[in-house]
Amino acid sequence: MPPTFSFEEVIDTIGAAKNVEELSSAISSLREPYGLANIVYHAVHIPGCAHTNPILILSYENAWVKRYTERDYFSLDPVIKSGRKAFLPIDWSETDRYSLVAQRFFSEAESFGVGRQGITIPVRGPSGERALLTVTSNASAEEWRGRRSTYIREFHALAHFVHDRAVKLSGLRRNGAPTLSRRERECLQLLARGRVPKLIARDLNLSESAIRLYLKSARHKLGCGTMNRTIAFAINHELIDA
Repeated sequence: MPPTFSFEEVIDTIGAAKNVEELSSAISSLREPYGLANIVYHAVHIPGCAHTNPILILSYENAWVKRYTERDYFSLDPVIKSGRKAFLPIDWSETDRYSLVAQRFFSEAESFGVGRQGITIPVRGPSGERALLTVTSNASAEEWRGRRSTYIREFHALAHFVHDRAVKLSGLRRNGAPTLSRRERECLQLLARGRVPKLIARDLNLSESAIRLYLKSARHKLGCGTMNRTIAFAINHELIDA
């Protein structure tokens, strides 16, 4: 079922949202014209945010949302598992639907009106942001095959716009890459070139403990778990040279 308005109008409606509640209403309003059961946005990871699943915009029934969260279905949902690693849209029919756990999960989801068919679109944002946008339908398998390409084409583009609006309206996006002090940059640059802390200390005429402190500070500022990731992040954001 083609929408009764242009894709540009969809973008304008989402862009006009002034808060997450308005964004949720704008997204939900797309269900009927697109012939969908549900449209769901799920921020999986936002750098610097300690909360698990920091943003959820859902059109599912409240009973399903309550059941899903209480039973921590985030950890066993086959679509979530696939979406965390994927780069291309995922048709639910191509996920694990054969194991006993998966069969029970999808059967239960359908009983709560989630939808028989679905596509989940992975989103990769700046600085490691990750999210998923899902559209579901109660269409027959034949009807779904006819509509699927339209859903993938339009919602693949829309997913990134929704993600950008959701993160900005939630106030969770960092305002640019964190800055490093001159010493932090120098130490990280030399480490990236293969120098160990002992040699960096000699190069900069500083103590080895001071070098390790600068490197640790840089790692924490950039929100990385390891020095290798810190170096990769710094290069990617042009804080140091490759």
